[in-house]
Amino acid sequence: MSMEASGGGASVGSSDRNGGNNGSDECHIPMDRIEESSYQRFSLEEKKLFDSFEKALEGVNKTDRPDDDHANPKIQKVPSMLREKKKFSRYFEPKVFSVGPYYHRDCTLKKAKQIKVNLAAKFLERNSVQKEDLYEDIRKQIKPLKYCYDDELTKNYEDHKLAWMFLVDGCAILQFMYISGEDRQSRESRFRKLGIKFDYAVFLRMDLFLLENQLPYRLLLLIIRHASKQEQLQQEELLKSIYKFIFFYIRSPEEWYWNKVEILEHLKHDHVHLLDILRKMIIQPLDQIHKKHDFIEIILGWTADLFDKLRCNGNENWVPVRPFRNIGKLREAGINLKPSETRCVTDITFIGGTLKLPPIILDESTASTFLNILGYEMCPDFHNHHFEFSSYMYFMDKLIDRTRDVEELREKKILQHELGRDEDVTELFNEIGSHLFQHNEIYYEVKWSINNYLNNKGFRCLRKVNHDIHQYFKNRWSLLALIAALLALASAIIQTVYTVSAYYADSKKDQETRFRKLEIKFDYKFFLVHDLFLLENQLPFQVLQLIIGHVSKEDELLNSIYKFIFYYIKSPEEWNEFYLGRGSQSHVAISASSEKLGSI
Repeated sequence: MSMEASGGGASVGSSDRNGGNNGSDECHIPMDRIEESSYQRFSLEEKKLFDSFEKALEGVNKTDRPDDDHANPKIQKVPSMLREKKKFSRYFEPKVFSVGPYYHRDCTLKKAKQIKVNLAAKFLERNSVQKEDLYEDIRKQIKPLKYCYDDELTKNYEDHKLAWMFLVDGCAILQFMYISGEDRQSRESRFRKLGIKFDYAVFLRMDLFLLENQLPYRLLLLIIRHASKQEQLQQEELLKSIYKFIFFYIRSPEEWYWNKVEILEHLKHDHVHLLDILRKMIIQPLDQIHKKHDFIEIILGWTADLFDKLRCNGNENWVPVRPFRNIGKLREAGINLKPSETRCVTDITFIGGTLKLPPIILDESTASTFLNILGYEMCPDFHNHHFEFSSYMYFMDKLIDRTRDVEELREKKILQHELGRDEDVTELFNEIGSHLFQHNEIYYEVKWSINNYLNNKGFRCLRKVNHDIHQYFKNRWSLLALIAALLALASAIIQTVYTVSAYYADSKKDQETRFRKLEIKFDYKFFLVHDLFLLENQLPFQVLQLIIGHVSKEDELLNSIYKFIFYYIKSPEEWNEFYLGRGSQSHVAISASSEKLGSI
């Protein structure tokens, strides 16, 4: 179903005394039309209900609201949609080590308290930190530090107890990350002295990337500043130890030394916590400089895509990307699989009949990491509109449908796992995928290209063309002449394609801006739309008609209802072909409207 443009409804607002719309293009409930004498006829409870609209508007229309795109999400509980799944719950709770307020009083983690004190004491000693000064500084910053958490997590802690918790936990994890970056012999020796066994260290490392088990990154920076007052290099070493620790958790040590400069340069940004940095490392193409591509394959694929986009944008029968099939079906259609040159989850390409996917290793730790990053992106105040990791998991869920799909990915060295059986991997992706949504912007080009390859015989000839070019254009000058011709041809039509698509981009941006003001995220909107078509979750259509009868732009509002339902089952492109008069009839409920439109 098309979920891309489901924002056609009206918003609630106030108008002037005469019922005008003040030049706005939105429809308003004219609350001010209710005369004072009429208003007095309502009970106190009913008046409070009316007042709730005014209070809501005060929040929505605030001019001093922070820019949602730049506001940091708070440390909070995993959304219940994931938390309440029995199979997933174990991935969100610390096994041996708690940091921050959420699990601080957990009786099962008593051993961690002494280990934290040991690690913190060693950190303070090694860096010659004046613990009294550090504690006092944390106390002064306690208000902004508390603001980094959901109020429910900190409300039962007094400020001085919270400050002491931050001091111990922050110093402890900085020391643990520093030791983890040393050579194996030194690392094991230091951990033994601190009472940390190898297996405990493995679980401790996993616990540091749980959404509910985080410390604000600004706290770590505050501690580092106290630890490096004597020497600037010390601050850089401590920061590097954080990035190195996180990088080693998801990639190999060899990759760190190969890409160290680029990694540190990419990470010179504001961070929320360790899990936030981990997510950025997974989704950002840190090692793009080392990627190798078949340039002829790219040019052919790019040119074919541009021609097909131009054809489709001018075609009245054009329909948007439809869901594609699993790995087995793609292989049957002649599509090849290859591992991408990087492990970045956004490094997915489809060129010339070859689908490249980033290689991944699945074990208990990566399953935990994946679910906690998904939980982080699902948080109500997470305002990245691309949802890169959720989109990646959704994409992989569509590819992995059967055990044979996992086997194919293993054979192509795209997926390795230590979960036991291939069935366990299939089950993991399918379980996670059932709680995710499709974001059409991420991997759209890949899905679009696969869709066209499966439905266009011309695309299937690309592989042969690519082969012929490699066979017959071995002369370098002939090859360069072909490339120049293709580039000239592509550049001549790219402006046309850009112009055609600009209208749709502007329209969607405006829609997202309005939703942000109402504190409605893309994923929330996705599930909200779904909920509106549940049989047990309906309003009589007569109720909507009654409300519409009290507002201006009556026809426009009715039109928005039918348009909203139409977009749910068909594409925005088809709406223009649909005669609106067929939708202007009474319905028992919105679900009934959907059923009638579905038969068109």
